[in-house]
Amino acid sequence: MRYGLIRRSPGLPPPNQQRRLIEATGCDVWLEEGPPSPGSQRALFRLLNGLELGDEVVAYSLDAFEATTGELTRMIRRFFETGVKLRFVGGSQLETLAPNGGVPRVLALLADHETRRPSRAPTRRRARPEPDGLSRHQVSFAREMRRRGHSLREIGLVFRLSPNEISDILGEGRP
Repeated sequence: MRYGLIRRSPGLPPPNQQRRLIEATGCDVWLEEGPPSPGSQRALFRLLNGLELGDEVVAYSLDAFEATTGELTRMIRRFFETGVKLRFVGGSQLETLAPNGGVPRVLALLADHETRRPSRAPTRRRARPEPDGLSRHQVSFAREMRRRGHSLREIGLVFRLSPNEISDILGEGRP
């Protein structure tokens, strides 16, 4: 069965242009997606993971999947392992990824790496200590500064914390 994927996205041409290019391939089922949401992405990948030998997915480009490189790598590896073709109709020439033989080694390595890699939270530019992370000495120094009339902002600048965090540490409630 041939599936045509059309998506509304700023990086892609309008859906009617995508549809015209994809219709030329003779799709049996149309998957028309709006802007991606977590639920629609999960549903799309669940459907794509259920494809079988001989199925084909036609899209304008990889951008139509709205996925990370790791997600795309795992999807393409799954396609190669199950015998699903992937065809792109955008650009100057038709591009087809057909599962001839085994999975290309680099694709397998990237998919394995992405599967094993622990998810990383976005990193911050400046590490900030946790409010509980102040030592007893630092807390007593902050209390002494407050007793001497320093503002929460001034104390926060010393410890690289916000005035709200300093207020919480000193037990004063929110300013």
